[in-house]
Amino acid sequence: MQGCTANHVFHNWAETITCKPANFCQPSTELEVQNVVKEALATGKRVRTVGGGHSWAPLVLTRDILVNLDRLSRVIATDPATLKAQVQTGIRLKDLTPQLAQAKLGMANLGSIREQSIAGATATGTHGTGLGIGNLSTQIVGLRVVTGTGDFRMIGHDEPDLLNAARVHLGALGIVTEVTIQCVNDYELEYTAYVCNFDDALKRIDDFNAKNTRVRLWWLVPPIGSKKTVIITTMNPPGTGGAPPGDSVLPQDLSGLFAQFGQFLNPTGGCTQFLRFKGHYDQILTVPLLPVLHRECEYAIPVAKTVEALQSLKRVIDEGDLSLTLPIEVRFVKADETLLSPANGQDVCYIGAATQPNANEVFERFEPILKALGGRPHWGKCFSLTRGEAEAMYPNTYDKFRAVRKEFDPHGVFTNDFISRYFD
Repeated sequence: MQGCTANHVFHNWAETITCKPANFCQPSTELEVQNVVKEALATGKRVRTVGGGHSWAPLVLTRDILVNLDRLSRVIATDPATLKAQVQTGIRLKDLTPQLAQAKLGMANLGSIREQSIAGATATGTHGTGLGIGNLSTQIVGLRVVTGTGDFRMIGHDEPDLLNAARVHLGALGIVTEVTIQCVNDYELEYTAYVCNFDDALKRIDDFNAKNTRVRLWWLVPPIGSKKTVIITTMNPPGTGGAPPGDSVLPQDLSGLFAQFGQFLNPTGGCTQFLRFKGHYDQILTVPLLPVLHRECEYAIPVAKTVEALQSLKRVIDEGDLSLTLPIEVRFVKADETLLSPANGQDVCYIGAATQPNANEVFERFEPILKALGGRPHWGKCFSLTRGEAEAMYPNTYDKFRAVRKEFDPHGVFTNDFISRYFD
């Protein structure tokens, strides 16, 4: 097969999952993608697709054919009149956003990093934060996919049921080669950061969400912080947003900052603003990829359960004296209609724990709490889930997705152990 090699060993970014496919394929054209699928169908092989390799879930693992779309990474067309962009799906977000900016377009939201391909980020339900903003897949208004029969299929707004199945598809429907993104006008945001006592942060979450477009919490548990420290960041159109009444501002001169640095280690009460600046949205919404290899588990719970969840997690951390490699991250996402989206049917709060090497211990305590509160896991991260649990989490949409999968991949070309376990 053109563009394919043997003896390739795949590792995800965090070096937590690996496989050695018989063929590793990097097609340069849609025709080559189609030929890979037809060859697999004819020889009884299985195909999985990988983007930037930033998932912790074993979605891409295969012994047969692993396809990477890095060579399909062009912005095909932009339309400032309709605010739409048509792009090949191998493009990384860090390359996409500056090219959109050249056309004075922007993405409505981004996740915490921009290393992923647009295909991988949307197919797994990757999200940013903002109770009025959906996850990245909701920005997809059309797509082109090579199905399990080797045929091309276009899906758009005229087929809403299929579009809602394909937005978060986990690679189970086919290989998506192009997407049409509903963009917004290019924009800047204002970033403000507050350091808060844990209890005060929980009391103010609803107020922060009511007054700001985007809100994110970083809870600095040991060894990063004292379990009492929460950093709340807001990201708003310049001149809008704000904190609840009663916040203070740290001195801006260095001597004053150093004198009050103890507030970061052990804040005694309230929320204190310590940072404020403006910039292009893709820089404000994201952070550099930290060179800290780790595993991450993240669940989306009904937003009304946010405080209860964090209080329960604090009890677990206190009782077990658990430590984490990175802060616990809390974000908020608008409800959507995508069949396998963790935000399907309800506004949600995502709570994520990232650590290494004690990930198993942390996740064993972390997951049951969030499952009991009606949580659904991020499909691209670590989770422990039975088939029955997954079906119960999506009572109205799970079978609909499986029916679409059967239509698009009747011979199971896009199957591996993960897909088979949950959807076949």
